[in-house]
Amino acid sequence: MLYNIDDGHRDVIFDRFQGVKLDVIEDGTHFMISWLHRPIIFDIRTRPRSVPSITEIK
Repeated sequence: MLYNIDDGHRDVIFDRFQGVKLDVIEDGTHFMISWLHRPIIFDIRTRPRSVPSITEIK
């Protein structure tokens, strides 16, 4: 089975016999054995964050 990983995402493979594999898979099209492997896809893009602060302006 083929599956795609989009830009800004990474993948870790869970194997039914070995558990979580240590390899991190980059973006692109990849092959997996559907009954043996399960891809876990993470979003690694940075997001803007607004942090409120209390300051006095003089």
